[in-house]
Amino acid sequence: MTLEKVKREAVRKNPNLVLLYGAPKVGKTTVLTQLKDCLIIDTEHGADMLDGYVYNVNNRDDLVEFYHMAEQGHKYKYFALDTIDKLVEWTEKAVCVKYEVEDLSALPYGKGWYEVRTKVMNHVKLMQSLADHVILIGHRKIASFVENSTAVDPESLDFSGKLKNMIMSACDAIGYMYRDEESELVVSFQGGTALEAGSRCHHLRGEIFLFDWNKIYVKEKVDESNTKQERK
Repeated sequence: MTLEKVKREAVRKNPNLVLLYGAPKVGKTTVLTQLKDCLIIDTEHGADMLDGYVYNVNNRDDLVEFYHMAEQGHKYKYFALDTIDKLVEWTEKAVCVKYEVEDLSALPYGKGWYEVRTKVMNHVKLMQSLADHVILIGHRKIASFVENSTAVDPESLDFSGKLKNMIMSACDAIGYMYRDEESELVVSFQGGTALEAGSRCHHLRGEIFLFDWNKIYVKEKVDESNTKQERK
């Protein structure tokens, strides 16, 4: 058997993993309640005053219990983790408890940070295996000048290091949410020297628009049921 030269068409348009981040109270949780068939996995009780599909988790054990329930079947198309920051915080504390240290830096050779990265990314991958689309909600870190340099540390997800880079690299789209001069909610997928955003999805690449789920998840030509096992 020889390897044939066959050009394949794109099998999907929409992002499987999206990161949306912005300032506190900008409206990130509110827009999640407006997305049909979306379950909000609420880690900070940010949806307590909103109507919607919400599952509260208070720690990593609650999250693991949620996974077990979801594995039995569900009818949601989207899982939204609100927020990824809280998962990172819980994981860092768990690793510190495991090794009986007060800070991850006390562990040699970056062992603690490595374990945190591995555990957090395993959570993200597990969520992706349980839903057609996963949305990660994050807090922002404000852009600032690098000390003793003309460089700018861009506005980004509010934690640093390899874990932030791994999360952003795994995402199909990264959107920054903010309010414009008319207080309208805007999402930007256009990155720059002072902002980390972007997309590998053609319809989102470099785009800035008033927040609209129909512009993020467009109608697919392919049958999405072929990309994921049909859920009960």
